[in-house]
Amino acid sequence: MSLRLWTLAFVLALAVGLAGWMRWREVKAPASVQEIALNQQAQWRTLPADPLAFADSVASRAPAVLKDLGVPEGVASIRRSQAQTGGTARWVMTTDVPDGLPLAVFNLQLTRLARRLGGDVVEAVEDRNGARLSISVGLDGVRTNQFILKRNARLNRLPGRVAIIVVDFGYQDEALIRGFCALKQTITFSIFPGREKTAWIAEQAAAAGHGVMAYLSMEPLDYPRHDPGPNAVLMGHPPEKIRTLIRAARANLPQARGINNHMGSRLTEDPAAIRSVLKEIDRHGLFFVDSFTSPRSVAWSVAEEMGMPAGRNAMFLDRRETQESVEQSVEALAKMAGVTGTVIGIGSARPATLAALERVLPELEKQGIEFVSAGKAVR
Repeated sequence: MSLRLWTLAFVLALAVGLAGWMRWREVKAPASVQEIALNQQAQWRTLPADPLAFADSVASRAPAVLKDLGVPEGVASIRRSQAQTGGTARWVMTTDVPDGLPLAVFNLQLTRLARRLGGDVVEAVEDRNGARLSISVGLDGVRTNQFILKRNARLNRLPGRVAIIVVDFGYQDEALIRGFCALKQTITFSIFPGREKTAWIAEQAAAAGHGVMAYLSMEPLDYPRHDPGPNAVLMGHPPEKIRTLIRAARANLPQARGINNHMGSRLTEDPAAIRSVLKEIDRHGLFFVDSFTSPRSVAWSVAEEMGMPAGRNAMFLDRRETQESVEQSVEALAKMAGVTGTVIGIGSARPATLAALERVLPELEKQGIEFVSAGKAVR
């Protein structure tokens, strides 16, 4: 009887010890970004009273920021800190960075990430040699995330990522459309809503694995001398009219994940006007790319202030409509990606543009350039 009691006591003690050990492992084990994603669905701005959601959002998005800047995947490590502040779990990311890229660039991009999500940088400290940078970000003064960046002279930077948006789709002959669809490298089709071949082009592009956007006409500086076409968003439109136009574009192009502007130099220069448009775009869960038809456009900066995913055109690829000129522009865009990490360029749905992309994209891909959809290039 005594032996049985001792055996039972031993089994119970072993079970309690095992449970404690498992609990210790659960606390100590570093959490992956995938685990973070399970805790917090993707969102671009968190509520002021929710530092936990802010912490998880920052931690889940930071790896994409590093990749945009050319840090290879697998270099960064992320772990849950044991420290707790106001009941909020904190995350610590440590990463080496390529020696040729200033730490100030990482500081800028991580600051922008924090501000897009509703927080800010609490503290940033760089050592005297410029070899190590520590950044703390948080929400309402509460530190939620820390980044430790260290230079590594042996770490090679990624060659860069390029997103090419081809615009003006909606009316071209089928042979040209099929030619763009047949490109092996990812591009993004930006399609006029409501045109003769809108639906068919969107279906073909999506089936071929390319990105799809809506090409939304907006008021240019010299309107009405230059007419942006039917269903354009004009300066005097009330919110209800803007809502109707964007809903119609969305219904016409259900495959679209984002919008960029056709013309629009006047509207994108006006902060209040473009904000009204961006609010409706954001309401539909779409990203926005500023075509940058005016050097005074504020569309991208306003979108960032609003916390919505956005990007900006870095270069028009076919200002001169020859194959040679387009090839040179795409090569220049790739070189730009080697400096800034990720860039967006815009070309038109023309035969010379297609011929140039068919020739130059495979060569650049062999050099390590990654071609991505516009949706993967926005921040």
